[in-house]
Amino acid sequence: MKKTLLQACALCVGATAVQAGGLDRSGQGINLIFEEGSVVQFRLGYTDPDVTGTLGGGASGNVANDFTTPHLGYKRALTEKLDFALIYDQPFGADVDYAAPYLLSQNPIPGGRTDVLRAKADADALTAMFRYKLDGGFSVLAGVRAQRLDANVAVPAAAGYAVDAESGTDFGYLVGVAWEKPEIAARVALTYNSKITHDLSQTESLNPPPIPPIPPGTVASFNTSSEVVTPQSVNLDFQTGVAPKTLVFGSIRWVDWPQTVYAPPNYPANPLVDYNDATWSYSLGMGYQFSEQFSGAVTLGYESSSDSPVSNLGPTDGFWSIGLGGTYSIEKATISGGVRYTDLGDATTTSGAVFTDNSAWSVGIQVTYALN
Repeated sequence: MKKTLLQACALCVGATAVQAGGLDRSGQGINLIFEEGSVVQFRLGYTDPDVTGTLGGGASGNVANDFTTPHLGYKRALTEKLDFALIYDQPFGADVDYAAPYLLSQNPIPGGRTDVLRAKADADALTAMFRYKLDGGFSVLAGVRAQRLDANVAVPAAAGYAVDAESGTDFGYLVGVAWEKPEIAARVALTYNSKITHDLSQTESLNPPPIPPIPPGTVASFNTSSEVVTPQSVNLDFQTGVAPKTLVFGSIRWVDWPQTVYAPPNYPANPLVDYNDATWSYSLGMGYQFSEQFSGAVTLGYESSSDSPVSNLGPTDGFWSIGLGGTYSIEKATISGGVRYTDLGDATTTSGAVFTDNSAWSVGIQVTYALN
């Protein structure tokens, strides 16, 4: 199976990825470790969501800001049996910003500061991993992931509450197993990603009631710490040739979101963030090689809804999607592009807001360059 076909399929799934479950962004893919020889890879996805809802008759505005999902990778074949890969991505994130008239953007404290309900969070991860090839097409994988986390949240309805938090570098790991049969481009890979526990240093602030001797507009600040977990997950990726120049591929991803609880000590209505249910995401696609240089792929994605109240940081519940990708090969480089439409599931938040008829468009580009 030609390399351009495999690249088109990978791009269709990876470069335009947007996950609706929790704060999932990159999907923590490891396909780079299966590239032939030694390569460098760059990928950038851009997502433009449209997420609106109502609470008490008031409109939220489009709460979800557009965002990018970067990916940088280096893979080296150390020996005939041992491969090494170094991958940078942003596996988790949030960027929401509600309208000023929205009920939860209103500070009930007289003279209190003005703001809007908003949250921005980013996780930056660097993963170093090895793959050792065994007999019979089997291989084992293991690696270490270093991750940093920062977040800024404001909930004006909670006495003008705001928190600015960041962590140091904390560590987790991944382990996996794979089986391949190159003659038919078949591969199955199962990967476990551990949870990563972050100790956050944070500054919390809010407006106390203006009771003498406390004047109106007073802001009380607290330097505190909290623990938060980015969740464990399992990825199952598979592909196989089914006809000349034709590849079927797909994935299943499970993320244990109930592990993620954020309860800063001075937030008036803790927890600030928590989840009731894990998420299951599925994708299935087909790729076709049109020529020696060009291949294309189409993929369908689905995430089941939980039918439970969701966080205001991610007011959607499940999704379905369709994506198109294409790859052109030029000597040692393969250049891929893709587009994806995602229909985001209707949701009710923990505050009772109702979000319906939401969607997102994503585009991505990927360049992989062979070093040998």
